[in-house]
Amino acid sequence: MARKYYTLVSIDGSPGCPWGIEFGAYDHDTVWDEYLGMRDRGWKRSELKIITTGDKQADIDAAVAELNKDI
Repeated sequence: MARKYYTLVSIDGSPGCPWGIEFGAYDHDTVWDEYLGMRDRGWKRSELKIITTGDKQADIDAAVAELNKDI
């Protein structure tokens, strides 16, 4: 069974711009720290998300593709 994996994704807010992977780890707090760092550097809350998937790259890619489906 796959372990939970947390991935920070970002979008720059421009029309048609897809969500992209910024950072990932097995520990949510580690990813949260990266999220807070990006917020401190000026990223808006609406431009960042933390998603939870299995730890296979295919799982992560599928979740990001799902986010980008309606863009």
